[in-house]
Amino acid sequence: MAEAEGSASPAPVVKRVQYARFGPSSELEVVTSGVLPRRQAGQVLVENKATSVNPVDGKLREGYGGRLASPKLPATPGGDVAGVVVEADAGSKFKPGDRVFGLMYRCVGSYTSHVALPEAALARIPASLSFEEAASLPLVALTAWQALELAGLREGQRVLIHAGAGGVGSISIQLARIRGLHVITTCSATNADFVRQLGADEVIDYRQERFEEVLKGRPVDAVLDAVVHGDAPCDYEQRSMKVLKKTGTYVNFIPKPMLLPILIGFLRGACWLGPRYRVVIVSPNGGQLEAIGKLVEEGKVKPIIHSVLPLEKAAEAQDQVATGHTRGKIVLKISE
Repeated sequence: MAEAEGSASPAPVVKRVQYARFGPSSELEVVTSGVLPRRQAGQVLVENKATSVNPVDGKLREGYGGRLASPKLPATPGGDVAGVVVEADAGSKFKPGDRVFGLMYRCVGSYTSHVALPEAALARIPASLSFEEAASLPLVALTAWQALELAGLREGQRVLIHAGAGGVGSISIQLARIRGLHVITTCSATNADFVRQLGADEVIDYRQERFEEVLKGRPVDAVLDAVVHGDAPCDYEQRSMKVLKKTGTYVNFIPKPMLLPILIGFLRGACWLGPRYRVVIVSPNGGQLEAIGKLVEEGKVKPIIHSVLPLEKAAEAQDQVATGHTRGKIVLKISE
């Protein structure tokens, strides 16, 4: 390992949530040890103060995706990191004591008090944010940022964002507004005022109206689909194609078990026979997180937190997220 600044002596108690087999949230358990994660050259050891819960955490715990997607057991869920640097390479831009946030590779391993992750995946936490607020951002903000980049929209164009009150949707609305886009979103009536405050120009109550009927004759330039629960995603994909311009782009945030429709979508886009179909597999990116942090400091983006729970209530938090009816993120507090 490269020469490092800072040290982790004496070793603290490392606390983490893990599951030893795939299944329901009851498989989650809190374990402790005195062994710190092994930091490789180019990585930063972080004392993690908070993390947050994303739908993918529960999906992976259930074994979703089979061998290619499932982590090695026993596994620790989570992708979001917000904490304090303990150790880094000599010459690193991060020093012990720096407040940082970032995203774990493959969105696995952050429900723990200590993590080691690449320096390139980290950015400094904006001074105005708490660890809990910072922990709510990495996965959803990077997903929204990368989805909008993939859509390639210009100022004044129209975008439909599904599930606008959720973790990804609420940040997508804010970033789309900054880009000067006309934002249409779907949510329940109880969240209508909330998403308007975030910057939505039009709100469609998905419980009362079918969005393709509301938008009939007014096609959009892109659809960002953040719906990830139940059977609705497949239905939304098919219906979303009806509201897109022929040159429009459909952006699916999480690959779903619909290989044939995905392949057909790519072929249709390639042949200019219909909307382009794109899938965002979010990547850790410290540079993009830094840019998002600046927007937070400028008051243009704000983290949306549904609730804060202790790490020990990770199972309860995952069950709440699985309902698909949280407003923003559920954060797990690990330590002060």
